Amino acid sequence: MNALNLILVQSHPLEGWFFGSGKALVVLAVALILLVGFGLWMWRAEARLKQLEAKLDSKNSAPS
Repeated sequence: MNALNLILVQSHPLEGWFFGSGKALVVLAVALILLVGFGLWMWRAEARLKQLEAKLDSKNSAPS
């Protein structure tokens, strides 16, 4: 059981370098920027679609 704990607790040397050199924070910041960017893009796309739907509804309900 003790050997299993040692295996589970050990970290990969690359992981130590990744966190030690500060690259993990850069990756986290880039991921957050991408997520926020995608969220804003989707929000804008939804607003544009609502606008187009409103135009289409008003065009369809206008008397011919």
